[in-house]
This record gives sequence, C-alpha cells and structure tokens, in this order.
Amino acid sequence: MSKVYSIKKLNKELSQNIWENSLNLSIFSCPDFLTKLKNIEIYGAYKGQEIVACWPIKRNAKLNTHIPYFFYYFGPFFSSNFLNKHEHSRFINVHDVYTQFLEFFKKKFESIHFETHYTSTDIRAFDWWNYKNKNRFKISPQYTAVIKNLNNKTEKNIISNYRYVRRYELKKFTKFKDDIYESDITLKQLITEYFKTVNSNVTNKDLKEIKNSIKEIYNLAKSDHGKIVAFKDKKNKNIVSIIILLFDKNSSHLIVNLTSEKWKKMGISTWSIHKAIMLTKTLNINNFDFNGANSPQRGDNKHSFGSESLLYFNLKFNF
Repeated sequence: MSKVYSIKKLNKELSQNIWENSLNLSIFSCPDFLTKLKNIEIYGAYKGQEIVACWPIKRNAKLNTHIPYFFYYFGPFFSSNFLNKHEHSRFINVHDVYTQFLEFFKKKFESIHFETHYTSTDIRAFDWWNYKNKNRFKISPQYTAVIKNLNNKTEKNIISNYRYVRRYELKKFTKFKDDIYESDITLKQLITEYFKTVNSNVTNKDLKEIKNSIKEIYNLAKSDHGKIVAFKDKKNKNIVSIIILLFDKNSSHLIVNLTSEKWKKMGISTWSIHKAIMLTKTLNINNFDFNGANSPQRGDNKHSFGSESLLYFNLKFNF
C-alpha cells in the first residue's frame, strides 16, 4: 500500500471539528469530552492537508491502550466528507486509513484495544490484518439495545412498545411515586451505591481505577455532557434510584442504573428508565442507547422496553 495517509497527534479543536460532522460519532469519542480525562491522546489520519479520520487512545505506563470503564464505541471515527466523497471507493479508502493507523500504532504501542460504533460494522480491514501478522486480532461481536426515532413518537407510542410486564410495573408504581423525591447526590454516595452491586472479587488495582472512572463520569454528567437523575425515600432519605446519562447530538447513553432492592420490587426500575427515556425525548435527542445488551438477563430486560438489537465489535491486538 502506498503511503497516501500520514498519522499525527491532534489537539482538541482539530479533532472536535471532525467529530461534530462525523457519521459514526458517539459521546465516548468526543474530543471535548475525552480531553477532560487522564492519559487520552487523539491521532488523526491526514490526506494531504485534510484530516479524514480520528482515533482516540487511552494509554497506560506500559504502552498498552485500553477502553475506559463505562465506555462503549471507544475507537476511530471518520470525517463525513471523506465517507461521502466517493461511495465506489469508500471500502478501500477506509481500509487504507485503518491500515495506516495500525502501522503507526505498531511502532508506538504494545497493544491496541478499541470498539467500533454500531454504524461502522465493516471490520474486514482488521480481519485481513491477521493474514500478514503472526499475532491475530481478537474480534468479539457485541450487541447494544437502542430505542430509535424518539422524536417521531408520542409517550403513548413509546409505552405501547414496552413488554406487558414493563407496562404493568409502570402503572403499578404510580401509587408509590409520591413517596420519593428527586435529589442531588454526592460523589461519595454514588461510589457507595455502585459498589453495593459489584462483585466483591474486584482487585485493589481495579477498585482504584473504577473509583477514578466513576469520579470522571460523575463530573462529566454534571456538565453539559450529561445528567444525573437520583431519587430518595421521603421517610428515611435513603437513595432508591440513580441513573446517569451522557449525551451526544444523536443519542442519550445510559451509563449507570442503580436501584435499591426494596424499591426494585415495587417497580421503580421500570419507572426510572421510562423517565430517562422521556427526558431524552424532551431534550430532542432521537435515540436512547442502553449501552450493551450482552448478558441474557440484562439484555432481555433492556429489550423489554422495545429497543432494537444493534451489532458492534470489540477488538484487541498485541503487536
């Protein structure tokens, strides 16, 4: 392959301009969002003076890259001008960009770990990279659950697509909703509630990293990038539900969904998710992404709200 493309590190402004008009953007690749986090680098593929694609990286001291906790679709995105320019050459152009990125990363990192967006499921470039290398990409298909076209639906339309049990729980909870109130929560409260639901076998290293990631998500959700919706019991002031959403211009992303066991039995989980979906619609955001539906019970729960299954890929390679 002739070296048509060159790879350079980008600043926030250059990469943000590409992201804002990209066809496969998500909040998890947003440069304005990412540059508030630690150890993030963003690289661009240039064709002459034109930036045609960007690839955000989170690195550690060992020159490995990884996907941050709570992140999905953390990987490359393309300029819309580049993808729309010549449809008859789109495949080979995208393939060549990916290949140039990998050749560059091979000299810089020991490994690469990323995900595609569900609008970018052609991963043949990475599969074919396996042909000429001793090591191979580990390619794992993943699924998310997305409720699409909220702006074209009424609340009645949205609820009608819920499974019967969700509609029943939503109706049932109306008699309890006056017993709770919406409230702000502290970072400490969020961390405490989160680890009530996490397996106790988490290592100390992972524990520290998860806490740092929760802090980053908490701060971002309190900015224009997201929203924290929490409810407390009026009687004892205990937290009964926490939902954290992050927003891009196309989608609202469900990042954290925590519920008290007592209140879960009363139907608050369905009620709070419905509120999050309706908040998304109120903000004129068209899609609600549950972000991952890859275990039988949780996946079925997310699809019971009438969401669509969408495929994306998790990819790892040791250079």
